[in-house]
Amino acid sequence: MPAGSPPDGAHSSAGGAGTAGLTWAAMDEAARAEYWASLALRYCSGLGACSCAKLLKFFDTAHNAFESRDRWREAGLTKRQASEIAGNSWRAAAKREWDSAKSLDCGILLWSDPLYPQRLREISDSPVLLYCRGDTSLLRAPAFAVVGSRQATAKGLDVAAYMSRCLSACGIAIVSGMALGIDRVAHEAALARPGGSIGVLGTGVDTVYPKENARLFEEMPARGLLLSEFAPGTPPLAAHFPVRNRIISALSLGVLVVEAASRSGSLVTARLALEQNREVYAVPGQALDTHCLGCQELVRQGAKPVFTAEDVLRDLADLLRPFGISEASLPENDTTFSVAGENVDMPPTVAPPSSGIPKKDNKLCAPVGALISTDQRRQALACLRANGPMHADDLSLVLGVPPSSLSTLLVALEMIGEVKRLAGARYKAES
Repeated sequence: MPAGSPPDGAHSSAGGAGTAGLTWAAMDEAARAEYWASLALRYCSGLGACSCAKLLKFFDTAHNAFESRDRWREAGLTKRQASEIAGNSWRAAAKREWDSAKSLDCGILLWSDPLYPQRLREISDSPVLLYCRGDTSLLRAPAFAVVGSRQATAKGLDVAAYMSRCLSACGIAIVSGMALGIDRVAHEAALARPGGSIGVLGTGVDTVYPKENARLFEEMPARGLLLSEFAPGTPPLAAHFPVRNRIISALSLGVLVVEAASRSGSLVTARLALEQNREVYAVPGQALDTHCLGCQELVRQGAKPVFTAEDVLRDLADLLRPFGISEASLPENDTTFSVAGENVDMPPTVAPPSSGIPKKDNKLCAPVGALISTDQRRQALACLRANGPMHADDLSLVLGVPPSSLSTLLVALEMIGEVKRLAGARYKAES
């Protein structure tokens, strides 16, 4: 079998037909060939998300990119990267994901699909594919992200529910990360209004996490949309969640951080939003409130302080106008601040530190920095100190670390303050 031929006899020279979010079983041969080529790019050693995105933007489809390996240098890649795809090193991992998707009742959204969100195409490290469950028409709606602490205060939960309910009532889809605390309340409040909600997962699209969100996980496909770039069955690894944050921010016209401590994953989402030229908003909270220190720092750095839903609608007026949305779209009965009377299944007002994280699973309980190899950490920092800022894919080649593993490593190092991400997926050592 040629290296590029998909399993099960599916092959095509059609150049990669779109799947339109179809399940594997519903795909025709051309769509399956495009899916297989997408998996080949995903698992090719030396190709990270940025390099894959370059190829897709240059060749339009994964199938075309795979068949045009001799032209990869025109797309800005190296001869070495092109030689890697010609071998079979990626095939075993691609076949595992292919097999796991065959029996899964979820849509597969590829770069070549007309439904693939244009706002996601625009970023430098857009995902090769997305798995989806639910109403994919939400990907055409204006979207706005509401994120914040898993261990939120009662006031923070109230603010998240109010903002999400009001904006969804105007027809704006609320995007968040399906975590406890702010995320959960944002999803639940938005689902009760016409705009609906999009949940971006740090696990496989078939993996319920955290377990406290099991009911929400079932409600989202019926009334909203779940998305994941990770292979079906992917477990909840700590470093996956900051990685998925770039999708949350990219899908959205703006990102609102409701509550965030000084070191919070929500701040990663805000930083990514700025890099992607999205608007960043923050609820400042009270002075000296440790739950709000991250939000207050965002405001100092230029994020726009938000106090009501009207603040967001006014600031995004030009972007919302094509959708027929303005301040006047806000129903009077949705402008009240309190969530009293709403049928929102609220989590505990202040989640205990271990809420939603099974204590028996050390991979989930450990700090992000504890999940990375000491040797890889030392090698990456030494390389960045010696060479200065480097692109993630170049660092992957120098270290001989697969792009997916390097991405996890770099996110972990960023969260503990040892590296800083620069524009264009370049990184520099901070110490």
